Amino acid sequence: MTRAGLALALALLAALPARAAEFDLLRFFEGASVSRGTIRTLFVFREDFEARFEGVRESDGTLRLDERFRFADGDRLQRWRLLRQGEALSGTVQTEGSDGQLGVPVPVTGTQGSDGVVLDYHGRAPGGGNTVFHFRHRITGNGDGTATNRVSVRKFGLPLARSLVTFAKRAADLPPRQP
Repeated sequence: MTRAGLALALALLAALPARAAEFDLLRFFEGASVSRGTIRTLFVFREDFEARFEGVRESDGTLRLDERFRFADGDRLQRWRLLRQGEALSGTVQTEGSDGQLGVPVPVTGTQGSDGVVLDYHGRAPGGGNTVFHFRHRITGNGDGTATNRVSVRKFGLPLARSLVTFAKRAADLPPRQP
């Protein structure tokens, strides 16, 4: 490589944005947090929602996290228990159904690495009936104290819904509601 080519390559690398520090899911959700998001069902119907979180780290390192959704038709609770061991995440999630009762805990598996967090589970939708869906969460830190969660919801391998959510420690750091 010529000196000019090397200089150009170094200049291009220097112009790239600095990589954000690795997003630590369990640390982020300790204490109070908030979110704002949109879910699109069958890629046509749209519903906006918000949520409040309260996370407590237990002595064994498990994060107990209550996520209180606020939908247009009412509030719903989702209760998480997550533990990180190396890059592996495991735990359970319980979801409040349309009957107002928390369902049985279902297993959650996932990974956490330099490119973010992936969580997978088969469970009910908040406020939904007894239908079980496959949920996949892909969470990445934004480098500004917020994180983005891209959720896909499938049944029999078919995409039924997707959601885009922003997490923050303070409501003032969330993006504005979309019209």
